[in-house]
Amino acid sequence: MKTTRSRLSMSYVFAIVLLLALVGTSSYISSLNMEKQSDAVIEDAMPVISAANNLLQDLLNQETGIRGYLITADETFLEPYEKGKTQLKQDLETIHKLEAGHADLRAVIQTEVTPQIDKMVNFYSSQIELVRTGKIEEARKRISKGKEYMDEYRTIHVKVADVLQTVSDNSHDSIKKAGSVSRFIILSGGILGIILGVFSGFILLRASRAERQLRKSEETYRFMAESLEAQNEEIIAQQEEQQITLSKLSDRERELELISSYQEKLTGFTELKQFLRHSIPALLDSLSYDAALVVVEDKKAEQFEVLFSSGYPQNFTYRVRQELYGPARRLFDEGRAFVQKREASENERGLHDGISVAIDHYFPLQDEQHRIIGYLLLTNFHELDRHEDKERLTQGLIRQFDLAFYAQMTNDDRRKQSLNLSELNEQLIQEKQNIESQRDLIKGILESAHEGMMMCDRNGKILIANKQMEKYFHLNHQIGQDFVESCKEIAAASNGFVNVSQSIKALFEGDIDRLIERFTFMNGEEPLFTEIYATSVGENGNADSGFLFVFRDRTEEERIDAMKNEFVSIVSHELRTPLASVLGFIEILIHRELSREKQQKYLDTIFKEATRLSNLINDFLDLQRMESGRQIYHFAPVDIKELVNDVVDKWQDKQNHEIKVYSESAENWVRGDSDRLRQVIQNLLSNAIKYSPGAQEVDIHIRQVDGSVLIDIRDYGLGIPNEAKEYLFSKFYRVDNSDRRQIGGTGLGLAIVKEIVEGHNGMLTFQSEMGRGSTFTIALEPFEMVSLNSRIVIFEDDDNLAKLIQVALTKLQLPSVQLRSAEEGILSLHRKTTEAPLLFIVDIHLEGAQTGWDFLAELYHHPIYNRTPVIVSTALEPPMDYHEKDIEKFMRKPFTMERLIQVAQDLISNRHKPSYVFPTQDRNLIATSLERNGIKVNEIKESSDMIEFEINTDDNDPNADKS
Repeated sequence: MKTTRSRLSMSYVFAIVLLLALVGTSSYISSLNMEKQSDAVIEDAMPVISAANNLLQDLLNQETGIRGYLITADETFLEPYEKGKTQLKQDLETIHKLEAGHADLRAVIQTEVTPQIDKMVNFYSSQIELVRTGKIEEARKRISKGKEYMDEYRTIHVKVADVLQTVSDNSHDSIKKAGSVSRFIILSGGILGIILGVFSGFILLRASRAERQLRKSEETYRFMAESLEAQNEEIIAQQEEQQITLSKLSDRERELELISSYQEKLTGFTELKQFLRHSIPALLDSLSYDAALVVVEDKKAEQFEVLFSSGYPQNFTYRVRQELYGPARRLFDEGRAFVQKREASENERGLHDGISVAIDHYFPLQDEQHRIIGYLLLTNFHELDRHEDKERLTQGLIRQFDLAFYAQMTNDDRRKQSLNLSELNEQLIQEKQNIESQRDLIKGILESAHEGMMMCDRNGKILIANKQMEKYFHLNHQIGQDFVESCKEIAAASNGFVNVSQSIKALFEGDIDRLIERFTFMNGEEPLFTEIYATSVGENGNADSGFLFVFRDRTEEERIDAMKNEFVSIVSHELRTPLASVLGFIEILIHRELSREKQQKYLDTIFKEATRLSNLINDFLDLQRMESGRQIYHFAPVDIKELVNDVVDKWQDKQNHEIKVYSESAENWVRGDSDRLRQVIQNLLSNAIKYSPGAQEVDIHIRQVDGSVLIDIRDYGLGIPNEAKEYLFSKFYRVDNSDRRQIGGTGLGLAIVKEIVEGHNGMLTFQSEMGRGSTFTIALEPFEMVSLNSRIVIFEDDDNLAKLIQVALTKLQLPSVQLRSAEEGILSLHRKTTEAPLLFIVDIHLEGAQTGWDFLAELYHHPIYNRTPVIVSTALEPPMDYHEKDIEKFMRKPFTMERLIQVAQDLISNRHKPSYVFPTQDRNLIATSLERNGIKVNEIKESSDMIEFEINTDDNDPNADKS
């Protein structure tokens, strides 16, 4: 059957539509498969993420094993360490599978994670080695270093987790997006195919109608077609000839395009590797070669290096060769190209073994002086028809590559030289900055020194001088001048510098090799005591050698020496005077017969002078204890008004002054050591009386201002000179005038007073006016009474333990308060309260002078609170005669907070119930004793620390009491 044109067109349309449908369907299935595979990739990354998270746990396991091993030195504790070490290795291998494809992850793993883990593994190994060698203490001292490593790794671990999350999210999003785009395109193509199919059907319908019309005229034109067929065959032959010519032109055009692309890639690159990576593939395409290799000779290293290779098996070429053989060697010797045909190697044959022969073309690479610097190897794995035109093209392109390669190598060498010069320049800049920094540091050190410093060369030229030299000789403005000449000018203005000037001149002339001199010159109206010494710097004859002169101010040392000498004189006088009196009167009493009245008078004098001597020695001892930090204060509530009145009472009628005490309130409580505060008032009152010989009164004011208790002790005597106020509280200092020299004293009293006041967190100040007297003011923190109403009172001077007990007692939902001394508790007992305390928890050793036993003795004699429950908390054994009472429990430290809460709850709940307490814990003996006294026992319960009896006090009373 003859196929008509319409049927052929219809079949063509149906084929196109079917093809589009198949393409769309397969592409859509492919996109779904791509998305499924991408999801699989993401799921494969999850073990890596899990492994990264496990790294921290692996290191923690190692650290736990190491710490256990450090504490016990038991090898079994190293099992977690070994397991963690093994798991760490596995997790690292898992992570390395993913890091190769992601630069960010690889950078974090190689630069941060791996070095930090290596550092920690080495540290753990060194810790184990230290323990095994017996250096356990050294290993324990390094525990903090291991914690620092672990903290550093935690920071890195967070960064690794962020990178892995970013990689996972980016991959997943990109693949999802690509799949969506692919499905959109495929769906669009399918719709377009349907539209084209409908349109083609419409066209075919029209064509069918036209065909019916054409059939009618077909017979008419058939004759004409036969006549034209011969002409058509001739035209077809011409078209075939033109097609061959066009094919040749197309091949030539493609060849020219490849050559043009190759020539474009011979320039415009900054690095040699980049040049080879682009130019070699273009050369292979232009000349139809399969593989290429570039080798250059490194004459300095005496070796041959492969710079680039393409198209060869991975293990076919070596990067470095010490020697060449065969055509490559002949190329360097003869300077011409070679061609060698050989059998293809096993790796070159490929999977299909279709390659059997390899043809190597060796082309020399030359420099501008036509010296061989390397060669280019081009290889074909098939026979090529190399006619004359092709050979000329090959030679031309190879020559272009040779010139471009040498130019690129030259540029690369210059670039490397430029980089080296840039690095050298940066090093020079850094070195310059370091030198400047060192210079500034040395300058800062010189300027911050308290001594004057100056540097001279061997000839006496002044090189540098710090600002302190301005205090001595104003040498900052004489840099570069001769120091010997400057010394002559100084000696002319100050006689004390003449000998020093001569010694300095002798030092520069080489007559002496060292210099230490002391001299004095006037700095205004006061003398300045100075010491100068010179030190040789550098070796003699060296350009940088010279002398360093140091000027040290000794004025303060001289003043201290003067004070020390005066103190020795004062102490000698103060000690000898009472001692001489004591010895003199004792000698009279021994060698003479005296009346009873005179004996008593002499004995009173001896006692008075001995007391004076004892007080002087006590002052020395007190000051020594305070300065060494061994002074102990027994803090307790002190009524400062009562203490002041007590001291004043001892002074009344023993001297000519009248001491008046003024107070704004009946009581003024402070927290302090009563004995030491008494010593402060005693010393200040003694000074007020001594230094007001012409006055009749000394006033003491006690007041409260801005939350402080102030004690003002005012005299109306000599006053304090302005120049002495700065040194008034210094040790052994006494005002230098005739009035005070007659009064006497060691100069220790005010220094001791200041130390005691500051030991109480107080402040000592004074105001004075010459001829009108002085006022010394003591400022102390007031003591505030705490309420004991319905509270649990904790006597504890350890704040941390008291806080722990208070936190534990919150389970009872009862308020509590801490007292630090027994004196505070005794004082609070005698204060009027509306409700009794709930419980006393009493430590024996407290902050004040009294103990917990003193408080308990006072409590048991109190008419109201004597039945308040008590827990005695101490680390000591109970006294031999001690027995627990029915409302009292003895607990030896340490004890658990749960036990304390249980005992406290039992005491508080049973405090109003009648009880009987027996020292011997024998249930039968106790039961017999109770029955002997007419008490019937209903039930007996025993626990770890008590025996509980349920008793009836009345046979008719159904309710029983418990003990």
